[in-house]
Amino acid sequence: MFSLTLLDHLRLTFSQIVQRHKAHTQAAHSCARWGRRLRGCEALLIGGASIAAVGAAFGQGQVLVIVAAALAGAALIVLLVQLTSDFETSAHAHAACSANLWRLRERYRALLSDLHDGVLDVVEARVRRDQLMDEFGAIYEQTPALQFDDYQAVGRSSKPADEPEPADEEVQCAQRMV
Repeated sequence: MFSLTLLDHLRLTFSQIVQRHKAHTQAAHSCARWGRRLRGCEALLIGGASIAAVGAAFGQGQVLVIVAAALAGAALIVLLVQLTSDFETSAHAHAACSANLWRLRERYRALLSDLHDGVLDVVEARVRRDQLMDEFGAIYEQTPALQFDDYQAVGRSSKPADEPEPADEEVQCAQRMV
């Protein structure tokens, strides 16, 4: 068996929330980027089809009719992919989850500092921890699932300059868990 203190548990949960916050932020950016790319591609294809159709209407040849039809067909495929994937809705959902996780992350940070400063006793800290865990569960009931790739992207991404390194105690606690 292992011994896990309240402080260890809070730190581990805080680390998990930090990781999920980053993953949802990156998923929101990725979905938004894909949505913009698909809309841009669709606009270019429709523009090309329109130009080719105008040329064909003025009798510039059978080739322009074929080009217009091919570009319109490709635009339809891109539109169907865009409608099926619904990247914009996913981006908004991940961004909302990220914002909620940020608030929860800061509340965990405040709980950790209050506990460290001795402002809270263990009983009150446990009550607040349980409330935060309930909020964490409620956030995830309304959130789209992350893919494994989203978590891998967090691990591969460079750490922002304003993100502090984990405390030695957090690293030691995580190592004890392994």
